[in-house]
Amino acid sequence: MSDVEINDLFKSCIDEHSDMVTRICMLMLGNMIDAQDAYLAVFEKLYIQLKKSPPDEADKWLARVAYNECNSMLRFRRRHRMISLDDITEPFKEEEDIRFIELVFSLPEKYRNLLYLYYNERYTTSEIAKMTGRREATVRTQLKRARERLKRILEENDEAERSDPDEKAAKAK
Repeated sequence: MSDVEINDLFKSCIDEHSDMVTRICMLMLGNMIDAQDAYLAVFEKLYIQLKKSPPDEADKWLARVAYNECNSMLRFRRRHRMISLDDITEPFKEEEDIRFIELVFSLPEKYRNLLYLYYNERYTTSEIAKMTGRREATVRTQLKRARERLKRILEENDEAERSDPDEKAAKAK
């Protein structure tokens, strides 16, 4: 493959899969600066891979590399600092989106990543299993548990809103 062909293929991969990689990085890392760092690392690895041989399924390859890159950054981050939820919700404009992200981030990391890959990126459980190195049955079980936890959290929030009408009225003002 010539350099021109590699550059064209690289540009088309960026055009097609840039949003997906950004969303994965943003969800996993929780802030735009780290997500941009991971994004650049992912596409740098893609360019290097294209010089060797193009991946068969670029979208799945990129999702896997993004997932691994973010996990690397998270391992480093865990040893150094924590992030604020305000930083996470900053790029989201709609109140519903912010509430949903806050709910998802209240879940353990293993659940929120699976929910994102399954519902937002529309990967199958077998594809997620390959990306994360888990068995498919484990992915299905963890998705079920994640949905149950989200449901429980939503029910608790709804119950709390119904039980305190004074607080609800104060929020409306």
